[in-house]
Amino acid sequence: MITRIVYVSRSRLNGSPQDQERQTRRILASARTNNRRAHLTGALTFNEGFFAQALEGSVNDLAPIFERIRGDSRHSNMKILEHVQVEQRLFPTWSMAYVNTPTGQERHPLAHFAFESALTDGTAPEAEQLLRILRLNIMALSQPADGGAVQL
Repeated sequence: MITRIVYVSRSRLNGSPQDQERQTRRILASARTNNRRAHLTGALTFNEGFFAQALEGSVNDLAPIFERIRGDSRHSNMKILEHVQVEQRLFPTWSMAYVNTPTGQERHPLAHFAFESALTDGTAPEAEQLLRILRLNIMALSQPADGGAVQL
């Protein structure tokens, strides 16, 4: 069985939007290295002062990584939206995919995700909506013109 955890948290990253994006990219690089080593997969997004992440893997591999994430001072007010056992991974080829909302793109699906509401009273419907948005965006990003697969 695979354990999946989906959470949202408030960012404590400081600086300009460019500074925050650089910090997020460092988090992403570290997550990809650590997740690959621990056989975890998932997706991360950073948007308007919030993080949201889906992590999947065996409970023995996932538990220590998630405890480290819980204690990370770069975010606060973590709300677990989903913690379930599943038959298969939603992000099987991505050690940690990244989906962001480019500034000024109000039509992007993440521009309409209610991060604050999910943080305050998030439940399974918010988790399902977030997972759907992440999967659709990752699939769109990973479909190159030549039809080959791209690992994010």
